[in-house]
Amino acid sequence: MNIKHRAYALTEMLVIIVVLVVLMSLSVRPMRTLISEIPRSARVCQTLNGTTQALEQLKNDIEQATRIRGLKDGVLTLEQNDGPVRYTLADGQITRRPGLHRSDAEFTWHLPDVRIETNLWNRNNQPYAFELTTWNQQTVLGREQARFKQTVVFFKKGQQP
Repeated sequence: MNIKHRAYALTEMLVIIVVLVVLMSLSVRPMRTLISEIPRSARVCQTLNGTTQALEQLKNDIEQATRIRGLKDGVLTLEQNDGPVRYTLADGQITRRPGLHRSDAEFTWHLPDVRIETNLWNRNNQPYAFELTTWNQQTVLGREQARFKQTVVFFKKGQQP
């Protein structure tokens, strides 16, 4: 029984090592981007959840409002049967402040990297709807990126055009 043991030649081993080094150098940047993108995406998802909760509360308050008083300096004031509700809308946070005679407490949604634009729709000098645009603004690899831009319009009950 004649068994031949064949080993790799030195040149074959060097070629394999060079190929591995080239493949690793090509994959370093995508891996680094992937590793940094995972936590960023998780933060964006948490921010989107907070934004959705704030918009749902705002929608409920506008639907229950007897009238929309106005929007001034980022403060939206709604008149309800049991007192006013004020929303302070600023980049990075939304705060809901009920009036003095209400039982519900003040609440703030902290929304890092969220930008907010507002607009009040009027007919005959009376506000009947509120437009809110939100998006996530981040700097990624030195470039500004706007993601998940959404515009919603909330109508006071019975006031749709």
